[in-house]
Amino acid sequence: MSLFSSTIRIALIGILASLFLAACMLVSGDRLSADVRHDSGNVTRTFLGAEGSEEYAIPVGNGAAKVQTIVILEVQQGEMRLEMLNAGGSVAFAVQSRPGDQVSRAGVVRLDETGTLRYRVTTRGARDGGYQILYQRVQNGNGQ
Repeated sequence: MSLFSSTIRIALIGILASLFLAACMLVSGDRLSADVRHDSGNVTRTFLGAEGSEEYAIPVGNGAAKVQTIVILEVQQGEMRLEMLNAGGSVAFAVQSRPGDQVSRAGVVRLDETGTLRYRVTTRGARDGGYQILYQRVQNGNGQ
């Protein structure tokens, strides 16, 4: 095996490892509370520390629809970004933290055909934080 092919293999392993690590979040002191119903509900999560990125799914049910959502987030240190995802994975809207401040945003999100509400959380050195997602169905049927 040549030095060149060995170097390429090491580089590929490094790239694959970085892609894998970018898709997981390490969380300490995690607490989750959820009241999930097909017409409305909320999810609250708090943590002592968080680092990384993770996608989550809320099984709302009753098929494709649009839901009005309100996202509230807060961290004392570091950064947190929460992206609400439409069916198909496009970002409906995002909320970016400001250390020490509570930040909120509202918008409409399309559920997929199984009635799943999806979102992605990305943190960098986040300490003493959390988020709340409140949702209410605004349209039944095909989600148009």
